[in-house]
Parts: sequence; C-alpha cells; structure tokens
Amino acid sequence: MSHLDSTAIQDVERLTKEANGILIEDARPGSTHLIRNQEGEPYLFVVELDHHNTTVFDLPSLKITAEASHEAGVLEAIYVSDGQIVALCEDDDIDQRFTAVLNLPLHPAFVRVASWKQLTALTQKELTRLLRTELRDHVDPTVIDTFSALKFTNNREQTSEVRPASNALDSSIRQSVADRNGGSAPEVIKLNVPVYDIPDARGDLYEVNVYVEFDHDAGKFLLLTVHGDLRAAQEEAVSALIADLKDHAQARWPVLYGKPS
Repeated sequence: MSHLDSTAIQDVERLTKEANGILIEDARPGSTHLIRNQEGEPYLFVVELDHHNTTVFDLPSLKITAEASHEAGVLEAIYVSDGQIVALCEDDDIDQRFTAVLNLPLHPAFVRVASWKQLTALTQKELTRLLRTELRDHVDPTVIDTFSALKFTNNREQTSEVRPASNALDSSIRQSVADRNGGSAPEVIKLNVPVYDIPDARGDLYEVNVYVEFDHDAGKFLLLTVHGDLRAAQEEAVSALIADLKDHAQARWPVLYGKPS
C-alpha cells in the first residue's frame, strides 16, 4: 500500500466521522458532549443514564431495597406521591440511575365513594346491593338494614304534588322507618374506608361522609360524597406512609413528598 493510499484511507475515515457528527468517542452514560448536527452546527448532547428499574408490591420489600441500596451507597432519597413511592438510586461509579417503585392503587371502596363526588342517583335496590356487597365492611350494619327495610307509599295526593328533590330524606320516610326500627333513616351515610389497596394500608380506615337525598319524581336516592372528606382521607393516608418511611429511615436518607425528575 502506497503512502498516498494510506493517507486517502485516513481522510475517508476522518470525513466519515465528521459526517456522522462524532467528535468524542468516549460517550459514558450521563456525560455531555459537543457534537455537530446535520447542518454541521455544534450543539451539546447529553447521554442518558443507564436505567435499571424494579417494581415491588409491598412496603416491607421497598424498605429492604432501601436498606440494601443505602449500604451500597447509592440511595439518594425516597419520594412519596399520591400514586406511588419511589426509591431513587444513583451510582456515579458506573453512571447508573435506577429506581424501586411501589405503586399505590386506590382501594375499590374508596374508588366507589369517590365516584359519588358527582350527584349519583340509585334505586333502593341498587343502593342496598352496594351496601351489602362492596361497602359491607365499611358501613354500620344498621344502615344497611334501614335502607333495605324502607317502604314507599304514594297516595293520590302525593302523586299529584309537584315538588323538587328534597334537601334530605322526606319526613314521612324518616317517620315510617322510625316506627318500624325505633330510629330515623340516616340523612348521611358514614363510611370508614381504606385509601390505598396495598397490604400495608388496607387496615388504615378514614371517615368519608355521603349525603343522601330523595328524588320523589324518579323514586331514587341521590348520593353526594363530601369532597373535603376524600381529599383529607388521601392526605392522611399519604402522611401515614411518609411517617412510617421516616421512622424506618431514622434520618439516614431523606423521605420527601413529591416525584423524582
């Protein structure tokens, strides 16, 4: 091979690299490089970190992961939000960023009462069925008996009377229930529900109130959950998780309310 051929090959190699915009070959994850775009203009390019993420299914598993990551010197912080808990780890030696995530699905009972943030109409049969099944463990049994025992009688005078949905249960309804059961029909259903459907949080119950009205024309109950109760319940549930994680961390790593960027 002549000196001319060798020089030509080197020139071709150089031009190929320049055409591909490669100015620095050592591109480690997390590093920043000055490269050229298709028009030959230089710009900064950041190589993404190498991600190795895992998902855990209960709080003890997340704590074990946090302990191991802390001992390895890679745990940055634990972030708690309304929807998940994230243990964020970064290993500068090998340019890796990875997470352990515990998702926080809402408990079915909380989802049900949250769906009543919008005024919801239910027949007596529908309401009784829900109270006996989905919400059975979260409401006083006497409430179920009360609503299942209600009987509505409409005489001609009542039928011809035009009136809007009452602000609460009709007095005649309350009186009929009182006569049979020795108590009044509730105008508010008090439920104690978990917020999150994970093993460690299903036993934590929070009071949520649902107001009950009666639509005389449609013959249906109107349910409306107190919005503030839902928000307060979720805030208390998140605070309980943060307190638990802080107690476990013992100030060895930060536990924060938020999400990693």
